[in-house]
Amino acid sequence: MFEKVDLENTATPARSAATLIVTRDGATGLEVLLLRRNPALKVMAGAWVFPGGKVDADDHGDDALSRANSAAIRELHEETGLEVGSEPIVHFSRWLTPEVVKHRFDTYFFLAPQSGNASVVVDGSEIVEYRWVKPNDAVVEQAAGKLKLPPPTMVSLIDVAEHEGLTDLVKAVIRRQPPYFFPRIVEHGEDHVFLYPGDSGYETSDVGHVATRHRTTMHQGVFSYRRDFAWPDRH
Repeated sequence: MFEKVDLENTATPARSAATLIVTRDGATGLEVLLLRRNPALKVMAGAWVFPGGKVDADDHGDDALSRANSAAIRELHEETGLEVGSEPIVHFSRWLTPEVVKHRFDTYFFLAPQSGNASVVVDGSEIVEYRWVKPNDAVVEQAAGKLKLPPPTMVSLIDVAEHEGLTDLVKAVIRRQPPYFFPRIVEHGEDHVFLYPGDSGYETSDVGHVATRHRTTMHQGVFSYRRDFAWPDRH
């Protein structure tokens, strides 16, 4: 899932990127748009992800957040043919790839409510499939080894799945402080543990500190996530 690189004192620079979590109210609850990356790609081959990609020099904005917002809208159209609707796009989270990973990105995640039933058209090159799926269903499939989800996608799906409908989700995301993830990867026996800010063991990279857990564990290629606290509200 991730390709490590040997580092001494300098990490591989992280490229600016943006991701759009496209959500809608389906017949049986919240649904999220997932895209499957071409298995022949070098990065996250065959993984199911949200629409998104690198921030280009032409993406307009006054700061990193607004430029990422522009990039997310552009990537959505390029990868799916969809246009952002009238609902506001909300900053959802931010993920910085660990320093031990070869291909690193500083990625802003945005939430994009989608109304109507606009057709999704994938290019068949970088993106080869798409599906609208209930977030918890995707998480269950991942746990069963049936769906390849990178940790940021899985964690975001779990976050979305905590909400009953689109209105509740949007209100909660607007109210909270967008969480920041800069994982520290620790080998623990046969497992890899991704410690996130807020975990008791984060500062010391000690998975044995379990007073407050905020982490993803990879066991035999399958990821599981635990967060012991609620996201704080904006100040």
